[in-house]
Amino acid sequence: MNAKFGLITSAGCLALAACAQPESPEEAANAIMALESQWSAKAGEKDIDWIADLHWADARQMPSGVPAIVGADAIKAAWQDMLVAQGLELSWTSEFAKASGDLAYDYGRGVIRTPDGATIPAKYLVVWERRDGEWKVAVDMFSPDQ
Repeated sequence: MNAKFGLITSAGCLALAACAQPESPEEAANAIMALESQWSAKAGEKDIDWIADLHWADARQMPSGVPAIVGADAIKAAWQDMLVAQGLELSWTSEFAKASGDLAYDYGRGVIRTPDGATIPAKYLVVWERRDGEWKVAVDMFSPDQ
């Protein structure tokens, strides 16, 4: 083995090792808050497919006053109903996120705007799960403050 090849191989192994480092709890919490920001923006764009893909296939959505909605297909239909059929506009901001291992949660505040112009303050709590290095929604709970 020549010195140049050995140096390149060693540098490559170090780079791979650095990439393979698990994200810290703080990095994971920041990633969750960034995903929430994207999710709120995609809700504003009514991008139902993006929102549905953010949920695991076995995810649960738990809005107030109705039974839990189970599974990505049912959750997609619920978002379609809220954003398109009902014409609601939703926006929210994460206030806090915490991660430990492959689980994380965040909570925050939001606003629901109805087609007749009413503005309803709301809150949410989301449980996230990381599988194969990817964070997605496992459980989403939200409710209006009224």
